[in-house]
Amino acid sequence: MYEFFKNILEKNTCRSIGVCSVHPSVNALYEILLSQLRETSFYLVKLKEFNLLNISAMDKIIESLSIFLINTSFNKTKYLNLIKELSLLKESVKKKYEEHCSTYQFPCEIINSNLKIDNNTSLSDLVEIAQNYIVNKQKNNNQNKQHMFDLITLLAKLSAINVIKIKKINNDIQEKLEKYTFEIIRFFSLTNGYSIRNEKIKRRILEFCNTAQEIKKELNKTLEEKYGKKENCSVETTILKGHNILISGDDINELEKVLKTIDEIEIDNEIKEKINVYTNGALFLSHFYPFFKNNKFLKGHLGTNNTEYDFSTFQGSILITQNFVQKIDNLYRGEIFSNKLISFEGIQDIIQDNYIPLIDSCLKIENQIYNKKAPISFNCDFIETKEKIKNFNKKEVILIIGQIDDDNIFTHGKKDEIINLDCPLELDEIFNFIEILKEKEIKITILFTQCNLSNIELVLLLLNKEISIYLASCSNILINPHIIETLKKDFDVNFVD
Repeated sequence: MYEFFKNILEKNTCRSIGVCSVHPSVNALYEILLSQLRETSFYLVKLKEFNLLNISAMDKIIESLSIFLINTSFNKTKYLNLIKELSLLKESVKKKYEEHCSTYQFPCEIINSNLKIDNNTSLSDLVEIAQNYIVNKQKNNNQNKQHMFDLITLLAKLSAINVIKIKKINNDIQEKLEKYTFEIIRFFSLTNGYSIRNEKIKRRILEFCNTAQEIKKELNKTLEEKYGKKENCSVETTILKGHNILISGDDINELEKVLKTIDEIEIDNEIKEKINVYTNGALFLSHFYPFFKNNKFLKGHLGTNNTEYDFSTFQGSILITQNFVQKIDNLYRGEIFSNKLISFEGIQDIIQDNYIPLIDSCLKIENQIYNKKAPISFNCDFIETKEKIKNFNKKEVILIIGQIDDDNIFTHGKKDEIINLDCPLELDEIFNFIEILKEKEIKITILFTQCNLSNIELVLLLLNKEISIYLASCSNILINPHIIETLKKDFDVNFVD
């Protein structure tokens, strides 16, 4: 029904253009970034034992953890500068820890790192360092444990992104945000501990799921307090004539800022009324909030499950938001802007949330194509779904998230055991639904029929719920195959074609 909820890239597309995995050199450089973050996290956790919290350092770790590096065309200069900054931060935190150990005659635990990065390190130096780092890591590390660490990294990253989203909208809950930030850093710092038994690592993953769930609930609450309680909507998919802007990713706060900038910009009203803003990808969910639903400049949602196609055929300017996670290496760069920490080569940076250049750019391009399409209506009866779950009286239930058809094995002979949650209004309540069913001692199975970042996150958040989980096969862009193997082997998650 909605193309943009499908898998990021179909498998036949992956084979034909060869972009369904991260390039080895990019992966190696990404590992250097993670190594700086994990070692700094270790020393921050150690400083907490002296009741010392370095809030600015913790915020930098969370910000950097939110980065996904999957494209070969990322901005190399920005990346190199970030690595140098993180290296200096690590040495600063480490030095402070050593000083306190000395003052209190406490035995210091120091990570023996062979990574030598300073202001003189060039990009070519960093590539060589990264490649050697990967080789040594593969030689010395237990594979099963490393795969567990990959899972920890992904779960920590997703939680870090959620904390950042909360901060952007509501920074008045400092104490709670500091607690979340430290818990993420403490969890991520486990990836330094190669002497930790796998059983303990698994237990810590399941324990952290509670924190991750709490963060997710806080984010949902924050969004509804700012933008209104989600409600049914009809989303336009028609391309209008005029000056068009496409915003992709999942950073709803950036969408708000663009709309606000358009409203406040001093241009002729007749021209301003021709500016049409469209969402792309996960920002589709913004249309359920009254704040965006009623905005006169937000005209609808455009897109398929192929971002490169969406971008290359769009006549207008494009904004890639902070948490954009797509493979666009084969895309010709046009009028594309980005607020990402590590943006792409050939893309214009948004500086200090100034979206005027994006708007100026769109005013230079006037779309003459009028592509009339029927709107997509979402009429979700949340109350009815909740009542259905409360009154459910079977011994087993299958909760299906996404589209299903009659050929699906989960539908055979089990019609009365299926509850379809194919509605974003209901997914925020999935934890409550599960608790209701568990209280009634009903065996729960959840099937995610599409593999996207949102569903992967939900799978990870549900690992400690003792339910049967099935997820559609994922491309390597979205999730490391090693994580898939760990989810299968250690957490009994099933992957289906």
